[in-house]
Amino acid sequence: MPSRTTRITVPPFYDFAAALSFLRGSPSAVLESIEGETYRRAWRTDRGPELVSVTSATSPSRPQLRVSVEGPRADDQSLAWAIDRVRHIFSLDVDTRGFQELVGTDPIVAGLVGDGLHARPVLAADPFESLVWAIIGQQVGVGFARSLRGALVSIAGEEAVFGSSRFPIMPEACRVADIDEDSLRAAHFSRAKVRALRLAAQAVTSHILDWPRLAAMPPAEATAVLTGLPGIGPWTAGVVLMRGLGVRSVWPAADLGLRKALARALGASAPLSEAQTRALAAPWAGWEAWVAFFTWRSLSRRPAGP
Repeated sequence: MPSRTTRITVPPFYDFAAALSFLRGSPSAVLESIEGETYRRAWRTDRGPELVSVTSATSPSRPQLRVSVEGPRADDQSLAWAIDRVRHIFSLDVDTRGFQELVGTDPIVAGLVGDGLHARPVLAADPFESLVWAIIGQQVGVGFARSLRGALVSIAGEEAVFGSSRFPIMPEACRVADIDEDSLRAAHFSRAKVRALRLAAQAVTSHILDWPRLAAMPPAEATAVLTGLPGIGPWTAGVVLMRGLGVRSVWPAADLGLRKALARALGASAPLSEAQTRALAAPWAGWEAWVAFFTWRSLSRRPAGP
C-alpha cells in the first residue's frame, strides 16, 4: 500500500509522551490508537481511508516528530494534509511564551501544570468531531459517554483495515444527519441526544455552521452561534471552541470536573461554584482553555496539598 513519511519540527522540549499519556486516559479517545510511543488514527479523505502514524524523533539538537501516512492512494497531498492535522491536534503552532510567563507568576497555574510545562493541549481532529463528542458527553458520566461514542462510530462510521489491524473512522456529518434513530435508541441514546446530534450534523451539511468563520469570531459571538442550535448549551459550545477550533480564550466554568480539580488544587473540600471558578480565571485571560486542559489533566495525578 502506498505510503509517505517525513519529519516535522516541533517546539523545543515538546513533551509528546505527555500527549500520549493524556490520550490513553481520555474518554474521548475512541478513534485513536496508542501503541507504545506511537499515535495512530484513521480518517476518510477523497483518496479513500488513510492511516496516520506519529512517533517521536527528537534529538537534543533537533526536536522532531516522524509522521507517516498510508492508504490506497496516499500521495504527497495526503502527507501534507496529515501534517496539518497533526500540528492542530497536538497544538504545535502555538507560541507558548505567554503561558510560560503565567506559570512562572501564578502559583495556582504552576501547581496545576506540575512537571508538565512542555506538554500542550490535545485537540479533536476536527470541529465536527468535537461537536459530536460534546453532545454525547452532556449530563452523563465519562464512562457511559465513552460507550456511547463507540456505539455511534459502530453504527454510523466505518472501519479501515491496515495490515492486520482495524481502525474505526469518524462518521461524516452527512451520515450523522440521516442516522437511524431506532439504532441509536437501542444503544441507549436519549431522544434528546439523538435530536441534538442530527440537527447539529444538518447544520454542518447545510453550512449553517461555518468552521473558519466561527474560528475568526470573538468567542462570545461564536458561542452565541453555537448555542442557537437546539440542544447546544454554553458548556458544549465551549468544548467545541476549545477542543475543535483551538480557541484559547474560553473558560468552561460550569464544568463539574474542572470545579472539582480546582477545589482540590486549592485544598477545598467541595467543588467551587461556577461564580468562584469564573472569578478565579480572571488573571488567566487569553490562556483559559490551556489552564482548563491542565486542570483536567491534574485529575489523573496524585492530589496536591493545600
